[in-house]
Parts: sequence; C-alpha cells; structure tokens
Amino acid sequence: MTTPFYHQKGVTPSNTSEPPTIEGTFTHDSIPPDVDMLDDESEDLDKGGKNSSWAWDHFIQLSSDPEKPKSKCRHCGKEYACGKKKNGTSNMLNHLRYRCSKFVFKQDSKQKQLVMQPKTNEDDGKLIATSYNEEKCREALTRFVLLDEVPFKTIEGKGFKYMLGVFEPRFHVPCRTTIARDVLQVYVNEKQKLKDFFVRNQQRVCLTTDTWTSIQNINYMCLTAHFVDSNWKLQKKILNFCPIANHKGDTIGKALETCLKSWGIERVFTITVDNASSNNDAILYLSKIVNSWNGAIMNGNHMHLRCSAHILNLIVTEGLKDYHESISKIRNVVRYVRGSPARLQKFKSCAEREKISSKKLLCLDVPTRWNSTYLMLDSVEKFQKAFERLEDHDTQYFREFCLGKDKGAPTSLDWEYARCFIKFLKVFFDTTLKFSGSLFVTSSTFLRQLCMVHSQLKNWCDSKDIFLKHMAENMRKKYDKYWGSYQVINPFLFIAVLLDPRHKQRLLRYCFALLWGEDRANEVTSRVISTLNELYYQYKVIYFANMEADDNIPIANDMPVDSGEIDADSLFNSGYMKLVKETDGVDNKTEISLGEMVNNMEELETEILGAVKDLSLEEN
Repeated sequence: MTTPFYHQKGVTPSNTSEPPTIEGTFTHDSIPPDVDMLDDESEDLDKGGKNSSWAWDHFIQLSSDPEKPKSKCRHCGKEYACGKKKNGTSNMLNHLRYRCSKFVFKQDSKQKQLVMQPKTNEDDGKLIATSYNEEKCREALTRFVLLDEVPFKTIEGKGFKYMLGVFEPRFHVPCRTTIARDVLQVYVNEKQKLKDFFVRNQQRVCLTTDTWTSIQNINYMCLTAHFVDSNWKLQKKILNFCPIANHKGDTIGKALETCLKSWGIERVFTITVDNASSNNDAILYLSKIVNSWNGAIMNGNHMHLRCSAHILNLIVTEGLKDYHESISKIRNVVRYVRGSPARLQKFKSCAEREKISSKKLLCLDVPTRWNSTYLMLDSVEKFQKAFERLEDHDTQYFREFCLGKDKGAPTSLDWEYARCFIKFLKVFFDTTLKFSGSLFVTSSTFLRQLCMVHSQLKNWCDSKDIFLKHMAENMRKKYDKYWGSYQVINPFLFIAVLLDPRHKQRLLRYCFALLWGEDRANEVTSRVISTLNELYYQYKVIYFANMEADDNIPIANDMPVDSGEIDADSLFNSGYMKLVKETDGVDNKTEISLGEMVNNMEELETEILGAVKDLSLEEN
C-alpha cells in the first residue's frame, strides 16, 4: 500500500502552486497541522474511543441516523457511510487520495513511480516508471502459476493472500477457477504467436520425437521443435503431446504429418528418434511428405538422425549384461538398509565407527536404467566396511544375506567389480549428459565425444585386466554396429564440426584419423566436404537465386594431422592443441584470428552459436 506523498519522509507541503520540496531532514514541523501521522486504515478508534484515522481530519461526522452514520468531506462536500463495523474509513481515504477534486494532496491515478526492477537471469535490474495496473497484476499471477508449476489452490491459501495484501492491497486475488481459465488463455495466446512465427518466417526446424506407453496402457507421442532464432539463440518448443493408437511406423508418421500441418511447418532439416525399427518406417513416410511440400533438404536423404544417447545406452547395456549378479547383490543390501529408519540409523552408526566421512547418501537404482546404477554404485562403494560391520551388529541382516540360500552379501570381489564399474560407467555417464543437452547445440560436439568413447573402448580392449577387457569387447560389438563406420553416421553431424569457425577441417581430420586411421581420414574428409558443397548449393538455390553462379564456398586449406597415441580425454585435448599450435602459422589471416580463439581445450566445450555470432558481427 502506498501512502499519500505528504506522509513520506522529508516532503514539505505548500499552499502555493509550486511543487513540494524535499528537505534533507524530517521534522514534525514539516507536516501540516491538519494531517495526522497515523496511516492505519484498519484502526478507526484508539483505546479511548476517539476517531484516530487521519481521514477524520478531512471529514465531518453528520448528525443523522445513528444506525447508518454518514460523514461529509470538508473539501468537496461528498457524503459517505461511515459505520465503524460495516464501512470503516477505507472509502473516505480512497476519496481523498484519488477522487476529491479540491483536496490539494490527491494522488494522480496516471502518475507513475520510479522503482528498481529486480534482476533476472537474462538482464540486470533497471530503473523503470510504473503504476498500478490490475490487469498486469493478474497476468503476473497467472505466469507465476505457470512458471513455478504450483497447484491452483496455492492462490487461495491464507498465507499467500496475506502476502499479496501486504505487497499490493488494491489487488483482488481471483479464485483458482479464474486462474485456471487465465492459464488456458495464456497457452492459447502463446500457441498462436508461435504459429504466426512459423508461418511468417517459414522457419526450418529440427525435430525430436519419442513414444512410450503409460501404466494405464495408453500410447503417447511427444514432438519437439528446435531452431535458432534471429538472436542466435537455440529455441526448444514442444509442439505436441498426444495419445496415439499404436507404435507402428505409419501411425507415428501420420501423427507427425498432422502435427506439422496444424503448426504450418513445412521445412524440416532432421528428425531425431531412437533406434526402434518402427521409426525407420515413420521417417521414410514423413520424408516423402516433406519432399512433396518442397521442404526437405537433399531430398530428405539425411533427414533421419539416430539418438546418440540411446545408442550409448545400448552399448553400455551390452557390456553390463554378464555382470548383473554383483550389481544385484549390492542393490539388495542397499534396499535393505533403506527399508526402515531403524535400519538406516544402525547403518549410519556402523559408518561412523568405521570413520567413513562420505557425505553421499545411499540411493537405490532403477534396474533398467544404467545411469541410475552408476549413481548407486558411486554412492555406495565407499561404505564397504560399514556393510561388513553391519553383519556383526544386525542379526536380521546376517540371517537374510549371510545365511540365505538365494541371496548373498556382496563379497570383496563384488566390491572390486563395483569400483571397476564406476570407473567404466563414468565415461559414458558424462558423455550421455553432453549428448542429452537440449538448451545448447550438441551436434558440433558429437564427433569429439565419439572419439572419447572410441579411444576408451580401444584402451580397455587392450587392457591386461581380463574383467575389463571382456566387458569392453562386448560393448565394442554394439559400438561397431552403430558407429564403427562413417557410412552409418549421418554426415550432417560431421558438417556441424566443419562449420565451426574455430576448427573447420582441422578438428575434423584429427578426429577421423583417430577413428579410422590417417589413410581413411582424407577420404572421409573429402566426402564430408562434397556433402557440404551439395548442401550449400541447395541453400543457394533456395535463398540466393540471384547470386552469381561462380560463387564458391570458402573451405580452409588442407592441414596435417598429428599422429600420436590417444588415451582418453586429456591426451585427446593435448594432441589437438599441439596440432593447433603447429598449424596456426600456415593458415590464412582469417584462420589465424580464429586460431587465437582456441587457446585451450575448454573452447571446444563452449556454445558454437556464440562463436558464429561473434564472427558474423566482426564481418559486418
């Protein structure tokens, strides 16, 4: 609630037409004699029964019906009901502040106040002029419910209403039914804005889609569009989430077609799906449809993009299938300890006696999710001695796991396997996180992560550790099926690296040499450049039909590749940086300036859109 400005510190009222002056020191002498310092609307009487609200300094209580008392404004003569229990003084105060034409301190409803806008994730706070707006307050409340995903009943809570009453007493909090309607209206408005954007800009998008079955045996499909806006920011928009009849390819393809038509999207670059066989038919169907709309690139030959995270999941699952017994033993004892507060407390006591200082809590995995298995093993392996001590302090644990026929407590060998699993799975866990990013471009980092996985599997296959070697060999078979040859990988993933202005052919050749040898590196690079030229000229026909026919795509000069033995992430980084330093001196001027950007391997992890944006600004 805002008070009249003559009640604020240091404001001196005046009977002249001059604006009020702001004094450096506040004194009671600066307040007019007919204005009381009290500003409590809820309290009309003091302890002695006297009218204490400052409104009575400007109103006269009329001698009328005592059951329906009235008051009269001293300035304009307007009359108001003033029953102490029924009416109070709020109507009189609002009259003085906003409606009385002869009250010199009336507040202008159009007058704005300067306030400091709070900081957000996008920009810093700034000073803005604002005024009370009921509609904007209601819109802000609606967006609060949307952004924070709180239940509708939150706005009907006593504490929430009290808080808003302190923030802005003039705002009437609507009921949850009204807010639900407002939320739906926001969705309708935002959906229409996005539709208009797609139709107006003829935006080309990359799509991701997935299907699954709920516990109610209902099949669902989700479709998401990804595109780069005019500010070089990656946008992710969920276009559809709907039930479908089944998981057949034709059904999925027709559902995708219907969704794209409803949004006015005709230009599709790629569609990322998992490796279910039905998705092959769905992509084949949709590529024909998009081709008929003249919206496909290169006739849709490279529209199908396999989900790298799903492939990685298949590779890891293949490696773990022969060693599930050790993991099951550890899973069983973790489930036992987490089964009741008493068991957990007894386990913590054992950990304290063993002086285990790990702050990680025991977590239970989902057997079908290997990443959760990694998190479980990572949290539990430090507590091996605590579990061994638990055998002596918990008779039920001893009977169930040490004397049972079907179950058994983890042995020292099982714990060694667990530590090996952790080291093994961490590589794939970190790679999965990078593959699964949705708020930043991941295509330009695919090749580097592929080299990491390839090098790690190669080293493990050559290891003297029989356990590690056997597990890596199983995984290598699945790896070769999906990533063993450049011919089974979508070339657009290689072009994304080639288009990175910080690396171009340099990183491409380096990675190809690691994956398929230096002899094949030149061949694969030539194929990628050929595909890039074809892609470029198709875009040229679409967007720059009036350009000269002899325009050429700028391609960097051939560069030698360092041929050292690569052993994991650190050696990959050092090897590539050695190549950068060796080749920066022979590159052209543009390549030299770009080479300076790659002063360490952390630059490889930065967002490619930012680098492209910076380069475009320099050229302009």
